Amino acid sequence: MEVAVYQLDPMQIKFVDGHHSNKEWVNLFAGYRQQLLNMEQQVWLLYEPDTFIFSALFYALLSTEKSILLPQNAQGEHLRQVKKMAHASIGCGSIEPDIVSTLDWPEAEADIIEISAKAEIIFLTSGSTGQAKMIGKYYEQLHIEVETLESTFADEIHNSVFMSTISHQHIYGLLYKLLWPFTKNHAVVCQAFEYPEHIVAKIEQQNYIKVNLIASPAHLHRLKLDNILLAQKDAIHTIFSSGGPLDASCNIALQQQLTCQLIEVYGSTETGGIAWRKRASEQDEIWCTFVGMSVSYQPDSDLLLLQSPYVQQEEYAADDRIELLSTQQFRLLGRADDIVKVEEKRISLDEVRLRLKQHAFVSDAYVLIVGQQRKQLAAVIELSEEGLQRRHSLTPHQFNRQFQVYLSQWFEAVTLPKKFRYPLQLPYNAQGKINRLTMESYFD
Repeated sequence: MEVAVYQLDPMQIKFVDGHHSNKEWVNLFAGYRQQLLNMEQQVWLLYEPDTFIFSALFYALLSTEKSILLPQNAQGEHLRQVKKMAHASIGCGSIEPDIVSTLDWPEAEADIIEISAKAEIIFLTSGSTGQAKMIGKYYEQLHIEVETLESTFADEIHNSVFMSTISHQHIYGLLYKLLWPFTKNHAVVCQAFEYPEHIVAKIEQQNYIKVNLIASPAHLHRLKLDNILLAQKDAIHTIFSSGGPLDASCNIALQQQLTCQLIEVYGSTETGGIAWRKRASEQDEIWCTFVGMSVSYQPDSDLLLLQSPYVQQEEYAADDRIELLSTQQFRLLGRADDIVKVEEKRISLDEVRLRLKQHAFVSDAYVLIVGQQRKQLAAVIELSEEGLQRRHSLTPHQFNRQFQVYLSQWFEAVTLPKKFRYPLQLPYNAQGKINRLTMESYFD
């Protein structure tokens, strides 16, 4: 059976950052592609922090029918382990790349780029445990998801400039920061903005009128506390958030501060985007499924069951529990591993976390189980300014005890957290997720 082919016109990509051109991109792409045509290796590790260069490498690999392996980060030991899974590597972040990234390529013709529907992209993800897992996707699956995003949010992102705080090495960034604007001819800024001050400066420098900001919950939680974007609030039209949960209070606060719309997307590397929502209030918890999704649940566990064009299995069982409201709407009830037993009492870690975050002394919190012989709840808390001040006036025991007294309004004494740690910030990664093993290390 003949495999479908997708096309990309490189001269239709809209680079609007002021220092990148389509011609430069074409030269990059053609130079890399010519080298790759002469290389026999099939699976290529690709790590390149510069999105402009990364995109040229990405399409050069796909157009030569190579498989792409995307590592999570550029940490030396991680890359050394990942490189064993590939036949060769490319990108300046890679260890001893087989082809070195460069901007110096000869002039080339801007030909239409053809990509096989079955071109393979392999994502490496660790989830919450830190154990690396390979998740393969066909280009066709990513293309279908882009089509769905375009049809769902066409009105919201019409005539907007795509700016991003996230990495293209992960599926959320690859889809929203690169594939969506590239294939649907939306204006895009390739730079990744780690700090909101840089977003403000770029908007002022280039005079962007309507910005579509692709962000992680971690960035948005920090932004709420000190919203630098207020200096350019008229330009911020839409914010997308995915990769982890975004607090309802943070969502509503940012909408009010910036008078913008904030769209949350629920999904994972395995599933792609499953559903989305625009909160109208903190009590608005309903998710709406994307077109093409079929959602049900396991009667004995409430675990989400998914049929989707983005996954290869006929039916995918997720780790999240849901309350199904209709064929297109549901509420999330928490993860399967969120319900634990302490002293034979069932308790939701997420509920404890949410209660803690409602305390005036708490800016953010993470709750986990510790202990081998006798399991106990433990809490890692990022204190608010008020909490930091109060901590200095109490002994450690007194300070911990006040949280236990507060939580006793909802939970039995045997289930209350017995251990507490207070880092300056919770260690979210670039995708807004927290590694459980890192949190456990606080209690070693």
